[in-house]
Amino acid sequence: MAEEENENQENAGEEEGASQKQHKKSILWFLPLFLAVALIGAVYFANNFFNASEEEKPHADQKETAEQEPEKTGLIFFDVPEMLVNLNVKAGQKPVYFKVKIALEIEKVSDAEQIEKLLPRVIDSLQFYLREMRLDEVQGSMGSYRLKEEITARLNKILSPVKINDVLFKEVLIQ
Repeated sequence: MAEEENENQENAGEEEGASQKQHKKSILWFLPLFLAVALIGAVYFANNFFNASEEEKPHADQKETAEQEPEKTGLIFFDVPEMLVNLNVKAGQKPVYFKVKIALEIEKVSDAEQIEKLLPRVIDSLQFYLREMRLDEVQGSMGSYRLKEEITARLNKILSPVKINDVLFKEVLIQ
């Protein structure tokens, strides 16, 4: 019986030794995996930290001007050159001239660059539209409102994907 107990204790000791060896192997396998995950996390957070710091600093080539203020608020105004057209009148009537100067409300500076590239198309479209207007269509507040809505819709089609938020009349003259 004493021999059996010795054998059981030896088997238990061997099992315990094997268990400790397996435990050491799993720790040795887990350690590099843990270090790799920790390194990836550290790189990710360091990258985010330094990128956030760079965004807060103004670049040396950027000037702090009043033109950049609208970027912060999300509103930028693009001035369209002044237009002078004669309105559509009945035969034999005296010509009626319509002078308008507008600004387009947009959201990004890159949109202004895109509008600048397509400015001849914008002017052409506005000239054709305004020349077909009659005097009674442009007079009064409702006429101005309809004119504003139609110009906005036309320009959004022409300038897509640039979005025109609003058309602002800077000068309107009917003579």
